[in-house]
Amino acid sequence: MEALLEPLKELAEIEEIQEEKRRDAGLIQIAGCVGSQKTHLTYALGNGCKYKLIVTSGESKAKQMYEEYRFLNETVYLYPAKDLLFYHADLRGKQLVSSRMETIQALLLGEECTVITTFDAFMDSLFPIEKIRERVFSLKAGDTVDFEKIQKDLTLLGY
Repeated sequence: MEALLEPLKELAEIEEIQEEKRRDAGLIQIAGCVGSQKTHLTYALGNGCKYKLIVTSGESKAKQMYEEYRFLNETVYLYPAKDLLFYHADLRGKQLVSSRMETIQALLLGEECTVITTFDAFMDSLFPIEKIRERVFSLKAGDTVDFEKIQKDLTLLGY
């Protein structure tokens, strides 16, 4: 992927953005990119950061960016918003939950990753990652379990 980054590194504007990033940890507004240029630029600017969060205006843009970004980096996760109106809940319920849990698991494991999501996903109320980490438990075939304890633990997790 370095071959894709080299032309960008030579641009004075990229150097200016990187310098601004180092100088002031905050938001930087960049305008003028179209289509997959946004994905390419985002990938280049995020290079060297352990966690990258990309927020899009809607689900279709998030999916499109996810598909493009997967070509550049395999450790990218799509964190979809919950369906607030339950319109698509029956059609995609397990797919949404699976995608969300994959993302949370990657964060729990501390692996370097990029998360692509939408503004709607920020409306979800989630436990802090430390609280989730404290409540993780594993079951194996043949284990003896205390159903009351598991029931209590799952209730505390919001199930």
